[in-house]
Amino acid sequence: MFLSVRNGAWFVRRVWDNGLPLDLAILTRFTNYLVHLLPSSVICRQFRRQANAYFDHELYALQPDHELFASSVVTNDDLPSRILSGSVHVRPGVASLTSTGVRFTDGNEVDDIAAVICATGALLLQLQINESFVAFVVILKYLLTWRYYN
Repeated sequence: MFLSVRNGAWFVRRVWDNGLPLDLAILTRFTNYLVHLLPSSVICRQFRRQANAYFDHELYALQPDHELFASSVVTNDDLPSRILSGSVHVRPGVASLTSTGVRFTDGNEVDDIAAVICATGALLLQLQINESFVAFVVILKYLLTWRYYN
C-alpha cells in the first residue's frame, strides 16, 4: 500500500499520556487558560513537540507545510507501525496516473496498482434544520458543559 501525501499532515494519537483519551487529556481548564494567556507561537511549538514525540513527522516524510492548528489533524494510532513494518510506503504527491500505475512528483513510478483512492477534502453539506432542534442542541450542550465543569 502506498500513501501519497502532497502537503503533509499532522498525525496525533488517540490515547494520550497516562492512558487518557486525547480530548480528555488536552481539553482542560488549565490548557484553555494557557492557550488564552500564551502567544500562539509558544502553543504551536508545544503541541508540535507533543505530536512529534509520538513519531517524527519529518522522518516519515509526513512533515506538513502548515502549522499544527492551520488545518485539522489526523487521529491515528496505527500508521507509524504500518510504515515501520513496510505495509505502508510513504510517497510524495501524485504527478499523473498511467494506464496501470502511478507516477509520483519525485519521478518514481509504481505499476500494477489495483485501486487509487483520492481523499482530497470534504464535501460540506448544508442541512435544513428546524429551529426547535437547534434550541434543543444548545440546551443539551449547556447542560452537559455545566455538569462537566461543576
